[in-house]
Amino acid sequence: MNAATITRFARQLALPEVGPAGQERLVAARVVIVGGGLAAETVARYLAAAGVGTLRLLGSGAAAAWAADLRGSNPDVALEHERVPTGGAAWMAALDGASLVVRADFGDDALMPAAVRRGLPLIVLRDDEAAADVVSFRAHGPCPHAPLDVPVLAAVPRPEGAASVVAGTLAASEALHVLLAHEASASRARAGRARHLRVPLDGGDATAQDLPWTPECFACGGSGTEMSFS
Repeated sequence: MNAATITRFARQLALPEVGPAGQERLVAARVVIVGGGLAAETVARYLAAAGVGTLRLLGSGAAAAWAADLRGSNPDVALEHERVPTGGAAWMAALDGASLVVRADFGDDALMPAAVRRGLPLIVLRDDEAAADVVSFRAHGPCPHAPLDVPVLAAVPRPEGAASVVAGTLAASEALHVLLAHEASASRARAGRARHLRVPLDGGDATAQDLPWTPECFACGGSGTEMSFS
């Protein structure tokens, strides 16, 4: 990944001036971060430094070890540590009171429908040797009809490295856009779309692509299709 690519993509993701009102929104926010690895830690570090008021860390015991560093950049950040939920009811409880969810893997379970039930935006990230990927789903709902009995398919463990930091940085930037109600985020919400960010690590061009997402159920008047990537 060359310097020109990094600069171009950074400008595309750059946040506007936050201002007092924006800082108040960040302080009032509670972000749920799922995962205990390097990518999740990177997200937590950036959001704490940006002034997010509460981070709820769902992951391995490693998350507790981040506390000193997170409070080093933001002494007032409130940290909540919990295990990764199992089952729909547990996910619903874990998302209670949240403003946004960031997940550091592409595992399949009840997290997404629980986010739909809660009406929360969800950011999912993944990294491997070739690229860092982030998918940002707009807030939809709250919809009481999203099924929580989702079969669990655990994410495939991946080696951590530079791509983990890149993915975590992209996810944190996207999270700040959503929390600050950035114009582009609001536009995507009105259009009913998700956003896919991809940064290749082989020197190729980074991309940002809008994707259709229609999680509405028939009871709510939507298409009944959970996701559509086309």
